[in-house]
Amino acid sequence: MELLIWMSLIAILVSLFVPSVAGWRDRLAVRRARLEIMAFYHSARHSAIVRGTRVRLRFAADSLVAVFEGVSDSVFLARPGPARRGVSLTASRSEIRIHPNGLGRAGANTKLVLRRGAAAESLTTSRLGRLRSWY
Repeated sequence: MELLIWMSLIAILVSLFVPSVAGWRDRLAVRRARLEIMAFYHSARHSAIVRGTRVRLRFAADSLVAVFEGVSDSVFLARPGPARRGVSLTASRSEIRIHPNGLGRAGANTKLVLRRGAAAESLTTSRLGRLRSWY
């Protein structure tokens, strides 16, 4: 009888705890995806400045790609997108460019929204080439 009481008490506690764990996992996945996109963006921007070449960035749910623009475009940075973590990506523009001086081109106020479950965070680019996080 005591075992039955303990088991029902544990079942009640687990049923209260499981939904909060799911929300926590969603927030963690979205935060990781945001940090990965920020690292990707800053690496590509730094490469544009160091190499003195215009860079085109493509944001998709399944991949993040950076390309040096020139006579023959060359992919120099490719990473898996946030979809591998179950995070959806919505972008107001799927491609933006960064000038050799690090300033953004055709990408001012591009908004990237990352979502999973009830968790959501967004990133916004400025015309100065900066990436801002909103969470």
